[in-house]
Amino acid sequence: MTQHIIVGECMVEMSNRGENTYYQTFAGDTYNTAVYLKRCNPEQTISYWTAVGQDKVSEQFIEKLQTEDIDTSLVFSTSLKTLGLYMIDTDDKGERSFAYWRSDSAAKGYFSLFSEANAHSDLSKVGSLFFSGISLAILPAQDRADFLAYVRQLKASGTTIIFDPNYRPKLWSSVQEAQEWTDKAYALADIAFPGCDDHRSLYGHQNIETVHQHVEKLGVAEMIIKNGEHGIQIFSHGQHSIVPAHQVDVVIDTTAAGDAFNGGYLAARLAGKSEQLAAGFGAKVAAFVIGHKGAIVDKAQMTRFITANIFS
Repeated sequence: MTQHIIVGECMVEMSNRGENTYYQTFAGDTYNTAVYLKRCNPEQTISYWTAVGQDKVSEQFIEKLQTEDIDTSLVFSTSLKTLGLYMIDTDDKGERSFAYWRSDSAAKGYFSLFSEANAHSDLSKVGSLFFSGISLAILPAQDRADFLAYVRQLKASGTTIIFDPNYRPKLWSSVQEAQEWTDKAYALADIAFPGCDDHRSLYGHQNIETVHQHVEKLGVAEMIIKNGEHGIQIFSHGQHSIVPAHQVDVVIDTTAAGDAFNGGYLAARLAGKSEQLAAGFGAKVAAFVIGHKGAIVDKAQMTRFITANIFS
């Protein structure tokens, strides 16, 4: 069966539920995407590639992956480190503020542990691989280079490479370093999710056309540019289309909005749907998620939503 791999870091999330009470769960950009992709297209085999500790909280995370029916064969463990952690507070408009403890996260070793285990997959069975700028930023420089070399091998074997820059300045030593590695990732990607806010911060790009030109010259064939309430711009194999933003009546928590969009979009594309239909469905998934508290919506509520809206 074809395997779809999503790579990165998941952390312990502590979200403020009022009166100095915090709720503990798990979240992270690529993990969120993996969960929403699997929930929206359960027929696909989704594998999460990361590293964890050998402790109770790491065991709980692996159990959570299994509960979501996500393959854990690429979850590597080390006795020396554990999961990173962040605390999140949300204001009355749904906007978030974060505090992180991730500088020594086990996930930083996901590629070195993969290499030590000689875990190179059968390349013919990897249908797609998705990673983000955060997946790159947490790695030591040599591991970054080695990881992208492995991605290049996968691409050469026919794997679809998918990239979201998801720029986080604090994870990079400089803007120049982030630009260099983001461009290297774009140059390998078949599908990319550049965001206007990310490109404004990282490259100084001020409009959609500048973003499009930059990413197109790096060879990306399918580009989905999210631009908030202004809609979703799709550039695919020389064609351009716009999908309107999905209207949201009440915003509870904007955590994971972009990740949910990515998951919904990729679920639809893996089901053979067009870029336009996939973008519309991704926008609906994102709108549903930001109407709820936390990065990962209750599974039963999500199932009801998907049943009513699948790929529409």
